[in-house]
Amino acid sequence: MDMSALHPNLAVSDARAAIDFYIAAFGAEVDDVITAGDAIIHSDLRLPTTAGFSTFTVAQEFPGAGSTAPDPDGPTSVSFTVPVPDTDAAYARAVAAGATSTAEPADWFEGFRQAAVRCPFGHRWYVVTVADTVTPDDVQRASDAWMSEQPTG
Repeated sequence: MDMSALHPNLAVSDARAAIDFYIAAFGAEVDDVITAGDAIIHSDLRLPTTAGFSTFTVAQEFPGAGSTAPDPDGPTSVSFTVPVPDTDAAYARAVAAGATSTAEPADWFEGFRQAAVRCPFGHRWYVVTVADTVTPDDVQRASDAWMSEQPTG
């Protein structure tokens, strides 16, 4: 299997259902699935994006081994960003597949459109379309403006 430079491992409460969700929501392709009894202990998925491809692992959580899935209704410390050709279509596909909207598609600034969802397994995903003309300075200005609007404390 060809792995992307960063290959995250997602622990989930139901690996079979999660794999089906990632296929339906993001167009993921399954490279392999390894089981032990009824549990999926490892799977490699490939995610086609406008930036090439990304790979990730989905596996059943094993709390006794220190691998726990996030609470779908609780906070999460990790987000995944998927570059897509059409933010609105990617967002609609994810929501139709069962994701919960956390931010509807919107232009953050000209040339940068994003939306965010939580998958049924607690992970946060951003779908984003970025024009080739967007520079790091553009992102910094937008980030500064956004931060100035956030509540303090």
